[in-house]
Amino acid sequence: MKTLLTVLCAFVITAGFAQEKIPAKFSKRAHLIRVTEPLRDYALVKDTVFDPLTVAKIRNNLKNAPKVNPNALPLNGDPVRQINTPARAPQDEITSFDGMTIFEGQANPPDPTGAAGPNHYVHATNSSLKVFSPNGTLLLGPVRLGDFFQNGINDGDPIVMYDQLADRWFISQFYDVDNALLIAISQTPDPTGSYNMYQFDLDSFPDYPHYAIWPDGYYLAANKSGDAAYVLDRVAMLAGDTDPEVLGFSLPGLIRNPNTVLGIQGANLVGPTAPAAGAPGYFVYLQDDAWGGVAFDHLKIWKVEPNFDNGNNGTISTAQVIPTAPFTSTFQPFGTGDVFQPGTTQKIDNIGGVISYMTNFRVFASHNSMVLNFNVNVTDDVSGIRWYELRNTGTGDFSIYQEGTWTLADPVSRFLGTIGINKFGDIALGYNAANSQTPVDIRFTGRLANDPLNEMSFQETIVEESDGVATNSSRFGDYAHMTMDSDDESFWFVSEYFDEDNEWITKITHFDLDGLPLLSNIVPATDEASIAIFPLDNSTHKVVFSTEKELSNLTYDILDIKGKRLFSGKLDAESNGYNATFNTTALSSGVYLVELKDNASFKVIKKFVIN
Repeated sequence: MKTLLTVLCAFVITAGFAQEKIPAKFSKRAHLIRVTEPLRDYALVKDTVFDPLTVAKIRNNLKNAPKVNPNALPLNGDPVRQINTPARAPQDEITSFDGMTIFEGQANPPDPTGAAGPNHYVHATNSSLKVFSPNGTLLLGPVRLGDFFQNGINDGDPIVMYDQLADRWFISQFYDVDNALLIAISQTPDPTGSYNMYQFDLDSFPDYPHYAIWPDGYYLAANKSGDAAYVLDRVAMLAGDTDPEVLGFSLPGLIRNPNTVLGIQGANLVGPTAPAAGAPGYFVYLQDDAWGGVAFDHLKIWKVEPNFDNGNNGTISTAQVIPTAPFTSTFQPFGTGDVFQPGTTQKIDNIGGVISYMTNFRVFASHNSMVLNFNVNVTDDVSGIRWYELRNTGTGDFSIYQEGTWTLADPVSRFLGTIGINKFGDIALGYNAANSQTPVDIRFTGRLANDPLNEMSFQETIVEESDGVATNSSRFGDYAHMTMDSDDESFWFVSEYFDEDNEWITKITHFDLDGLPLLSNIVPATDEASIAIFPLDNSTHKVVFSTEKELSNLTYDILDIKGKRLFSGKLDAESNGYNATFNTTALSSGVYLVELKDNASFKVIKKFVIN
């Protein structure tokens, strides 16, 4: 009760006072250091085979602290863990192809990233770059990032973005020697052409840099000491200005995760529609009561209003606090590994306690949606993926529209998620999965906009299975990347698997969630139960269900063929089983489904027809 009152009070306090605006901490300049040769003219990486146990390890700036609060909620399992079996069949890929191998990237972990434009897919890892056609034909590469950035340094953490508002390409990696970030902006829509190359020097090492596209800037967050959130003058960089401004912001009220990387994300605009003129950009971060100084689990969102025109540099707001269902984002101390693998004692990292890349924002006619995800400890160090769709209107505060933890009733860890939302409001989630019996593989699921809230409705698709495991290092990831196709409907997703022991390889997948049918009848074995549904008259149907299982509070949902819930009710228990009647006068002719479920994990689905 004490925790509940704390959460409620925090919510009231947050909602009752306007967010204060705080000036930018500083203004600096990035510098145009060169205009590159056309990317198509660079030398390719030599085809080199080497012992993967000797591969270069990419630097990280991660802590190694234990969980601070042993009494943090939840104490009895994840309260929004999905228990319903997805009712839609798994989706086949539109196309899927290998991206980069460890022998081409020549570093570990790969940090796979990529984005799709109208005619290209640009893919990077530590520490190389490739360009493909949409059907997977290799057009260019691999080119070493050190060659592309023309400093000979392959430091790592690349990010590739396609700026759909400008039809340009964005490629970055960090530069350890100068505590700097190197950013390349294509001069034309052709990713194989020339780029304007910028260097942005910081006051400390900018580990784990992640970017987002917004009309007024490129938003950047990094795992570093001191200020960790920045906005780069996007318009100036697209124009090739020699010294574009960069604004730095402190995040008021930020509590840093003591256990791992600082993983803040900027809201990344997807789709062709920009937010209303003057709309702020956003940074978002999770706050876990397992950390010191956090009273209850919540999300924090900061509004940012940069100003590159008149020298006042813009503002950042105090954080909006959004209480969430309790979660645990802490796992093992970094470097020991979190996820089991078969045949080895070596575990791999799931990168818990960060907002996973990317957090995507979309403008709809009636609202704005922001989707995000992060790893949570579901039970006994089995990882699931907590995901959110937040909504607001105009420039108002956000609220949780839906919230769930994606996992199934098995001991498999699902982790390293990446999430997207298309023009219909359909949500896709890509991720890795593994346990002591299952080598790490690549999977995705999703939901259509009108499916029951808080659930993924598609059975998971396994894109690629590994033929090996990691035996020499816990490093895995450190991120995956999902982006939109130029049709604004289908999704592109890149992640890693193992071709052989210690030999990572990336897989690039293009898929769609549209038009998938619901599964045929899902019923228990005949020795466990029977279900029947039939008309009593022109306006009433009856469902009769018998089972040897002990069930309580059995309810029904009537769904249309797309899985949209139409209405619900309760089944009555009788001596011969359970039954309910419902009115069908509002249903037009067609195929429908009745879904029966109890308070636990029991569920059955059966089709019926209204003539």
